[in-house]
Amino acid sequence: MPTLKEIKANLETVSTLGMVTGIYQSIAQLRMNHIREEVLKTRQFLEGLVIVYGLAKKSYLASVSKKGGEKLDKFLSKRKKGQVLIFLSTNEFLYGPLILELWRNIKNYLMENKADLVVIGRMGKYLAENSGYGHKIFYFQLDEEKPAQEDMKEIIEFIEKYERVIVFHGRFETVIRQAPTQTDISGGAYLEEEVAEVKHYLFEPDPEKVLEFFENEIVVALLNQVILEHRLAKYAARLVAMYQTTEKAHQMEEKLRKEKIKIQRQQSDKKQTDFFGSFNLWAPLETTETGRHHY
Repeated sequence: MPTLKEIKANLETVSTLGMVTGIYQSIAQLRMNHIREEVLKTRQFLEGLVIVYGLAKKSYLASVSKKGGEKLDKFLSKRKKGQVLIFLSTNEFLYGPLILELWRNIKNYLMENKADLVVIGRMGKYLAENSGYGHKIFYFQLDEEKPAQEDMKEIIEFIEKYERVIVFHGRFETVIRQAPTQTDISGGAYLEEEVAEVKHYLFEPDPEKVLEFFENEIVVALLNQVILEHRLAKYAARLVAMYQTTEKAHQMEEKLRKEKIKIQRQQSDKKQTDFFGSFNLWAPLETTETGRHHY
């Protein structure tokens, strides 16, 4: 049974933990509210843009595949065949199970598909290096609050060599639900796939310039969007995790307080018992010279 001193120490620790997690919870809620409107406002627009990008790319690839020659060689020279996965993780902990679920999804994908792996965030690097993942990891550091332009440019320059780019990230559904998801930011049309019936579009000024715009500007916009999506999901995940931890801390604090009161009462009862027990009530009474009893 723990002593009163130990209970007081535990009570202080749990109380501090509850206070700290409560602060983390408030910060996460402020940050989540700050970017939620921005993310949800642009989500639908960029999802539609991905569809347009895919249609334009599919149409162009179908046309150059039939013609072959210089145009196809020119396109292939920009992107090597193959795919790269981007694992958006975090630089810190305390985000609940979201990051672990993303890593599990990546491992399952890599069991069936060949791909290079780009990891963004220290936690992702730790998971990849300590999970027995036997392939090379390309690691990039990115500030979670304000990603630097130079860091973003470095990532873009690396992934533009690949034909297929899939980002594994968190997606905000509701405050209590954040879904681990994957987003293809490379247009969803590839040379190795058989092109069936494709709608033909009129490109202005020409197909190469239109596709070049999509390949450069739109990919950057899509990557920025999924990073924002991931930030929003992280804040919501932390909010939920910190709320649960704060509630558990309060429950434990209440339990320790009750145990403290119980032990204090036991000690008080023992003191009273010891005090009254010090009187020998059954000892013979002293007799004075007059024969009277003296207490």
